Amino acid sequence: MELILSDLQIPIEKDGMDEYVKAASQQLEIGAGNITIAKILSKSLDARSKEQFYYKISLVVRTPDSFENKQNFPAYSEPIKADRKTTNIKDRPIIVGFGPAGMFAALELIDYGLKPLIFERGKNIEERSVDVQRFIKERELDPESNIQFGEGGAGSYSDGKLFSRRNNNSSHVNRVLKTFIKFGAPEEIGYISKPHLGTDVLRAIVRNIRIYILESGGEIYYGSKMTDILISEGKASGIIINGEKEYLSSSIYIALGHSARDTFEMMHEKGIAIEQRQISVGVRIEHPVATINLMRYGDKYKDFPGLGAAAYSLNYTNRKLRRGVYTFCMCPGGEVVNASSEQGMLVLNGMSYSRRSSAFSNAALVVSCHADDYKSTSPLAGLEFQKDIERKAFNAGGGRWEVPAQNLMDFLGESSSAGLNKNSYKMGAISADMKDIFPAFVVEELLAAFNKWKEEVPLFVSNHAILLGAETRTSSPVRIKRNEKFVSVNIKNLYPIGEGSGYTGGITSSAADAIKAVEIQVLQG
Repeated sequence: MELILSDLQIPIEKDGMDEYVKAASQQLEIGAGNITIAKILSKSLDARSKEQFYYKISLVVRTPDSFENKQNFPAYSEPIKADRKTTNIKDRPIIVGFGPAGMFAALELIDYGLKPLIFERGKNIEERSVDVQRFIKERELDPESNIQFGEGGAGSYSDGKLFSRRNNNSSHVNRVLKTFIKFGAPEEIGYISKPHLGTDVLRAIVRNIRIYILESGGEIYYGSKMTDILISEGKASGIIINGEKEYLSSSIYIALGHSARDTFEMMHEKGIAIEQRQISVGVRIEHPVATINLMRYGDKYKDFPGLGAAAYSLNYTNRKLRRGVYTFCMCPGGEVVNASSEQGMLVLNGMSYSRRSSAFSNAALVVSCHADDYKSTSPLAGLEFQKDIERKAFNAGGGRWEVPAQNLMDFLGESSSAGLNKNSYKMGAISADMKDIFPAFVVEELLAAFNKWKEEVPLFVSNHAILLGAETRTSSPVRIKRNEKFVSVNIKNLYPIGEGSGYTGGITSSAADAIKAVEIQVLQG
């Protein structure tokens, strides 16, 4: 008999399977020798009391068949995987983009016996990594191979967070997590709270997924940018790659990511329905890991083995103006990286390796935008809004990819530093005033948020912090309008998916979005 035990409380000092068995036996009122742990369902840190941290754990426990379940613990059963239905699709589906959405669309299509054609404007993950390192060392940006473009998408150079609700995940999110495990992720991502992979693990998984797709009959073309879409009488019939070669299909999945500005512009010119989407913009804020650990863990646990670099999440709302300020894409033990994809425009991102062993922790700290902030009704106005900030950041950094930076207390007007705080950005930092880079409303809301937080989390609003600009690619600035069947609202056979569609954000939701789109298209037509 297998039973579910929920919310067992384990002091973190005693964490381990022996303690799980002991706690389970006490709850079941049965000898520890009569039970075994069959599966861990969830594990999360309870750090509400700085005096004692606990892990809250839910388990599947195997008991003798003779055990009398007097407390009516729920029985556990593995979900039954439904058999794949056949499809009557004849031609090979096309996928444009090979980030999380493109990869998972390909995997899903292969499960239905189809062999997709995949087109990626960038390079494979190995060559892309060489280009990223060359950019850092030699300051030579390849606009088609960088942290934004290439196999694996922008998420391959991030902290690799996998947004998950553990026991409350949708079936699609669970499939995403299981797929990552299948291709090399540690099994613990299936049950821990706030799982993350790290860029090193993500890149290995991307490579494994590519090998599987190729072995299964899929084809992947790198250095292949979609430059046109063949449309006639409201129906897409194919695409043009690099302005030359034509590929035909009645199923075209558009998995662009959030930074394919030239492709968004082309689609708008073709008459594909696109609308503005409000984004958030701001800075990267960075502190020493030790500062954040003390802030989050307190003095007792700030150096506790196994906890690792601490994470945080902060938000502030200006209710009168209906603007939010919040941390996003927090990277404990990570680094701030240059995520630019266009000459003369500087944009940042955060990245962590699986061990999160850097001496710094950073997060995006961004302010939500309104439609009227764009000063235009054009569907592409958000792109121009981003570009304006990125140009100012590039120029403020001296035009050589150094980052404009400002110590937090200088930004707040509470000090005037002789030099910048140490930081993780590898291409150099130049002292600048963030007020010269961002619109006034961004600066005003950041100041208001810090004013609130300095009372609540004084270590966060302290002389340990530094601001680096600019963070503009928090999400797609456009939405490619689609219906409930994931089809473009005005062009048949076109399936916008993932972050570039404007309907999702992040690795997990983009991958799940692709799975849903393929399911609906293949099964319902």
